[in-house]
Parts: sequence; structure tokens; C-alpha cells
Amino acid sequence: MRQRNRVGRSCYQKQFALIRQLDATRPCTFASCKFFQDICFDLPDVISCNIYPRWYIDKSVRQYLAEVCDWIKEDGKGKDKPFIVSEIGAGALYGCHNSYHGKWTEEYQAEALAEQLTACLESSECMGVYIWQFCDVRVSSEWFAGRPREMNNKGIVDEYRRPKLAYEKVKEIFQKY
Repeated sequence: MRQRNRVGRSCYQKQFALIRQLDATRPCTFASCKFFQDICFDLPDVISCNIYPRWYIDKSVRQYLAEVCDWIKEDGKGKDKPFIVSEIGAGALYGCHNSYHGKWTEEYQAEALAEQLTACLESSECMGVYIWQFCDVRVSSEWFAGRPREMNNKGIVDEYRRPKLAYEKVKEIFQKY
């Protein structure tokens, strides 16, 4: 194990020990975006992963979700632990539309979120899902170079709370379940 990994794992061990000492009644977790390499899934009570199929990962949602769940159970030391998707989503620019539903259009975001949420809610492995995010927000130009308008545009509403197409799609899906 590389030195940096050992230091990170040690920090998580200390953090969980302190949290459990302060309040042993609540389950502990952390959001991982390094799940195919994460070495700490034996530490929390709940496995939480930030996944973005159809956005950063060009795979079908069901296929990717199954790959993540299988790895967690078989190689990631998360067997028999509850699993939640702690971030999922796709970006869209408010008012951006085209007939081929390309990335950054409201149509693409609505379709991607519909596929993502449906796969998570229908999965027997997934105990919960959190959409990233409610509204578009400003981000650092240094940290997120290349983001349109220097914004994280994954909100289902824009920064002025104007609903995008995904807003109604998300509402429809959650009312169904």
C-alpha cells in the first residue's frame, strides 16, 4: 500500500473512532468517488459512492451500478453493508435545447437523471440515492476549468430557481415510487 493511502486510511480510522465515541447510535459513512480503488470500505457502516454514469462515465446506468455493487461486495470489503448512491446527476444549461439531446441540454439531463434514478430505485443492492444537485451554483474557475459559465450546472433548477426539464422528470419518478 502506498504511503499516501496508509495516511488517508489512518485518518478515516481515527475519524470513525472519534465519531463512534461521541455517538455510537448513528451509522457512519463517507462519500467515495474512488470506489474501484477505495481501501476504506471496511470502516464505515454504510457504503456511499458518488457515481455519474451517462455523465462522466460513458456506460449504461444499470451496467455501471452493477459493476460498482459487485466490486464493493467482492473486492471492496463492503459485503453485507448497506449501499447508497451519494451523488448522481448530469448537467444542463437552463434554456439549452437541441433536437439530438446533446450533453448540456435540458433534454439530456432529464433523460440521464430518469435513467439514473430508475436504475437506483429499482436496484435491490441500492438502499438510497441522492441527486447532485438541487440548483446550479458558482464554482471556482481555478478548480473547475472548462465548466460553462464557471458554474456547476447539475441542478434541476438554475441559480434563479427556474425549473429545468429534469425538475418535472424527477418529481414524476419520485411520485411513482
